[in-house]
Amino acid sequence: MNNNMKKVSALMVLSLALGGGAAYAANLDSIQPVNSTSVSADSKGTEAVKVSVNGAPMTDGYWNKDGQEPMIALRDLTEALGIELKWNKENKSAELTKGTLWTIVTTGKDQYSVNKMLLKLGTAPEITNGTLFVPASFADKVLHAQVNTTGNQVTISSEEEVKTVTERGVITGINSEGKYQSIHIGGAGTDGIVLNVGEDTVFKSADGKDIKLTDLTIGMNVEAEHSEIATLSLPPQTPTYKVTVLDTAASESEAQPKEVLGTAGTIENVKTTENNGTQIEISGSRLTETAPDHVILNISKDTELVNHQGETIKPEELTKGAKVIGFYSPVLTRSLPPIGTAWKVVIETPADQPEAK
Repeated sequence: MNNNMKKVSALMVLSLALGGGAAYAANLDSIQPVNSTSVSADSKGTEAVKVSVNGAPMTDGYWNKDGQEPMIALRDLTEALGIELKWNKENKSAELTKGTLWTIVTTGKDQYSVNKMLLKLGTAPEITNGTLFVPASFADKVLHAQVNTTGNQVTISSEEEVKTVTERGVITGINSEGKYQSIHIGGAGTDGIVLNVGEDTVFKSADGKDIKLTDLTIGMNVEAEHSEIATLSLPPQTPTYKVTVLDTAASESEAQPKEVLGTAGTIENVKTTENNGTQIEISGSRLTETAPDHVILNISKDTELVNHQGETIKPEELTKGAKVIGFYSPVLTRSLPPIGTAWKVVIETPADQPEAK
C-alpha cells in the first residue's frame, strides 16, 4: 500500500445527519443534494462515541472537553490490534510494544514517542471511570492504523487489515469547502456512497493528469479506490485514496453546461415532441439548491444516456416509472414544471416490467 493510501486515514470528522428532516446541514446546502442524508456540521454533542476496531465493537468513547477529538479506551484498542500493554501504576503510564513499535502513554501528558521522536497530538490521555482513554488520532499518528470518524462513530483498522475496493459511479453531490470534504456517487439521498477525501487523496483526469477536487462537477462519471471499510450510515461513508474522472474530452461535448443542476427521481411521463424528439418529466428531489425537484428535460442527440457504471443505455429504457437522475444547465423555461435540455441522464432503476404470462 502506498503512502497516499495509508495517510488518507488522517482523522476526517464528517458528521452524519442520521435523523429525519433536512438531511444536509445548512452550510452544505449549496453544494450537496438538498433532500439527502450526508454530513452535518455538528452532531457530536454529548452523545457516546461508538468505536469499532477491525470490525469488532469496543467500549464506548466520548468527545474531549473541546468537542474536537474522540477519546477511545486504550486497552481495548491495543488488545484489538495485538499490541502488548504494560501498566505502570506509580506514574499512571502504559508501555506499548509490538515488534519494532514502542511508545509510552502517560496520563495527562500530551507527549508520545514515535520513531524515537516526541509527538504532540493536542489532546492528553486521561483516566475516566478507571479507564485510560487516548485521542483517536493516537491510533493513526502513533500506531499507524487507519481511522475514520463519522458523526459519533469511529472505525479503526490495523494496516494489515486495510483492504481497498474500486467502484464506479456518477457524482451526485460534492462538498469541496472546509476541512472535511467528500463526494457522493452512485445515487442520491440515502443511495450510493459518500467518499471522504483528504489532502492525500489523488485526483486524476481521464488522460492521467493531476486535477483537484474543485475541478469536479456533479454528473461526472468517476472511478474511486476506497477502503473496504465503511460506516453503517445511509449512505455509507468511507476513506478514499484515488478518484479518476472517466469522462473523456469526446464525451465532455458542448452539451455539458458550465454550471450543472441535477434532479433525482422517477420519470412521471415520456412523450415525443413535434420534431420527433423525446421529453421526460422527472419528479423527486433536487441535487443542488437552485435546481427544481420537478422538471421536464428534452433529450437531444448530445444527451448522454448511461448507468452509474458509465455504460450507455438505450433511449427506450427511459420509460414511465424508471428511477433516474437528470443533469442539465440552469437555462430553464419559466413554466411549471420548468423545461430544459438534459446534458446527461443516469438510469438507476428501470421501470417494473409486467410479468410474462
